[in-house]
Amino acid sequence: MSRTDLPRRPMPRTGAALGAGLVAAGPGGFSFDHGERRMLLLRNGSDAPIAVTVQIPATVEGQDVEDLPVTVPANDSLLLPPFSVVYRQVNGKVYVDYADPADLSAAVYELPV
Repeated sequence: MSRTDLPRRPMPRTGAALGAGLVAAGPGGFSFDHGERRMLLLRNGSDAPIAVTVQIPATVEGQDVEDLPVTVPANDSLLLPPFSVVYRQVNGKVYVDYADPADLSAAVYELPV
């Protein structure tokens, strides 16, 4: 199943309306190009929290590093700070997984330099 690729939205110095450009979740998870100034906004439109996992493809001394579990509150949004290189897949993407795509959407915002 293919992932829903999230485009990068530049964050202007004057600010951005969070939620502008949200992309609905698909069945295969989200992906976006890694960048150390990119933040992920997750929006939950349901009446229950949604569990999301950000994959960490790294190992330490042959042991897998645990993925990052995140809970998006019911009827709310969660803004995640920029991701370090440990979240970058070999293809340069960051992968975000969830069990059910219903009522979940996301956007990637890039901070100005």
